[in-house]
Amino acid sequence: MRRQLACLALCSFLAIASAACTGSTSTGTHQQEHAGTTSVTGRPQAANLAMSSGRSSAHYVITAPDPARYGFDVSVTAPASIDVAVSIHTWYGAVLPSILSSSHQPDVCKLTGSEDICFELFPFLPAQRAGAWTVVAAKQSGPAATVRIAITFAKP
Repeated sequence: MRRQLACLALCSFLAIASAACTGSTSTGTHQQEHAGTTSVTGRPQAANLAMSSGRSSAHYVITAPDPARYGFDVSVTAPASIDVAVSIHTWYGAVLPSILSSSHQPDVCKLTGSEDICFELFPFLPAQRAGAWTVVAAKQSGPAATVRIAITFAKP
């Protein structure tokens, strides 16, 4: 009987602690929301990311306005000799893994000379929040390369 009561008490405590941790809207010291995020709309937030040979990744930070009100487009220019994928990591822990799954995707990328040029449009994302997002480019192999990524938020 004591063991069951102890188990019940422990489970109740864990349930309450879990609810308290996941139910909070406070972001504590990690708050990255910005009041002036609309000032970035219509302007590309771009970077040239240097990637070393072999397996490599590089990243840069953008400011996202309210994704429930602004769609965005992503353009990626990469040497055709590499296959790069792009994902986005938000300040609050969400990961958008399939921004670009491969720079060799025929439906969104075109081979132009020695480069793959990719372009994708993304609709509103009402489940996401404004603030600092980290754009990550990754490749599994290949020579050292520079990849250009530009993300532009706009009202459709």
